[in-house]
Amino acid sequence: MKQTMHRSFISLAVLCSASLLFSCHKVKEPEGTVLPGALRSNVQTASLAEVKVMNYNIHAGIGIDGVYDLQRIADVISDADADVVSLNEVHKHYEAATNYEDQVAWLANELGMYAAFQKTTWKSAIPASGNKERQFGHAILSKYPIEVLNTRIYDAYGSHYHGLLETRIVINGHPMLFYVTHLATDPALLTAQRQQLRVWMDETYGTKILMGDLNAIPTNANILAIKETMVDAFESQPNAYTFKSNNPTVRIDYILGTSNITFSNSQVISTQVSDHFPIVSHASVGASKLKLMQYNIKHGQGTDGVVDLQRIADVIRNSKAHVVVLNEVDRNYDPRSNYEDQLVWLADELGMYYEFQKTTWKAPVPASGNKERQFGHGILSKYPIGNAATQGRWIYTDYTTHYMGLLKVRVSVNADPLYVYITNLGSTAAERLSQAQEAMSFINPPNHTWKVFAGTFSDVPGSAPVAAVLTSFTDVFAGQTAYTFPANAPNVRVDYIFVKSPVAAGNTAVISSQASTHLPIVCDIEMQ
Repeated sequence: MKQTMHRSFISLAVLCSASLLFSCHKVKEPEGTVLPGALRSNVQTASLAEVKVMNYNIHAGIGIDGVYDLQRIADVISDADADVVSLNEVHKHYEAATNYEDQVAWLANELGMYAAFQKTTWKSAIPASGNKERQFGHAILSKYPIEVLNTRIYDAYGSHYHGLLETRIVINGHPMLFYVTHLATDPALLTAQRQQLRVWMDETYGTKILMGDLNAIPTNANILAIKETMVDAFESQPNAYTFKSNNPTVRIDYILGTSNITFSNSQVISTQVSDHFPIVSHASVGASKLKLMQYNIKHGQGTDGVVDLQRIADVIRNSKAHVVVLNEVDRNYDPRSNYEDQLVWLADELGMYYEFQKTTWKAPVPASGNKERQFGHGILSKYPIGNAATQGRWIYTDYTTHYMGLLKVRVSVNADPLYVYITNLGSTAAERLSQAQEAMSFINPPNHTWKVFAGTFSDVPGSAPVAAVLTSFTDVFAGQTAYTFPANAPNVRVDYIFVKSPVAAGNTAVISSQASTHLPIVCDIEMQ
């Protein structure tokens, strides 16, 4: 496929090639090198922006009755009074059945809206088309000016191309990213396109809404994968069917938003002027939310003495956690874990980004693939992780048997930076206190906005190391027993998740599992 096809687009809006990109580290996916612009300061996000959005596969303006009438489509859109509208199956000088009409221009003019278009199928110009290239694709209409960031064609395709239109629209002073796509019906193509969709969407930093005909029902594995980090406007409406409009039995059309978006008044509009029903919803931009887990995996060794990384992966997957703090991870380290790079294996298995800090290391050997043998702690994240400029790694001054350290990473949760600090403290009370105090000096709580500190502290609530952290952080399990060790008969808590205001936590839980000698803990995080 020619490179020009990935960049070709036609828009009625002002075009801009600049985008806010950030580095992210994920197995088998490319890394960027450009940091985002200035992070927004901590402000009350309860009502940053309100926008009514609509998604509509217009079937080229041809209704169930077989009649082509673009005015009917315009009337449906006008009656919905949406601020931003995504359109699928749009013609532009395409064929005789639609009078070789430029449907994007006509609708934009009729509705008094800005517009941007992406062609995904095209044919050569002919006299009947006004000697203009004949194009088919999807579009976005908006009451606000549209900035086009990217138009890209998926690598996987069947009889014709499919693509992703990426735009930025400023709503009441708040920039939002709007994506329009139309995915393939073939399951294999759909999976490949969904995977590439995620890579592309993760490149850009901000509040996002994805709309389009995704050609799969809500329980499809690909839709579930997309919804790992996005909210479905119709999640609570299992019968919000959109196709086929004369006998709707399935939903294949979607409005999805990042976790800082709350949808309300989501409705399916009953009309037969296309073979799809349009859908509308009110989107309110507020606080980012996620589920966070802390898990000492004991290099995958369960209470039965068996090392089984798949059991660890299953526990994480079943928890639905978006961000996972891991302690006691082997990377090509030892025969005890088959010299496996456990962090990469878990990241690949779970489709998550990762970062790591080694606190013990040994020279390479042939059995390790001639790679340095490492042991330490790390993080897995469904959200992209910043690059080296946003990270920190410190080795504590005091230690006994081996080094201990502190890892800092920035997780880009929608438009908000969550700073996660990860540690594993030492074996004696004296070194644990010294390490906790040193960690707090590195963390410097007055700096940055949203912070989480988690890991295995090897000490109980009320101990001096925990007290040192509580001078600036809150224990999300405060007042709860929450025993985490040993997993087969837990009677003590040594694993913690601390948050710093304005991060709020709730729905705390200790997960029962024998996959490690420690029990994992989870909580919901809200970045207020």
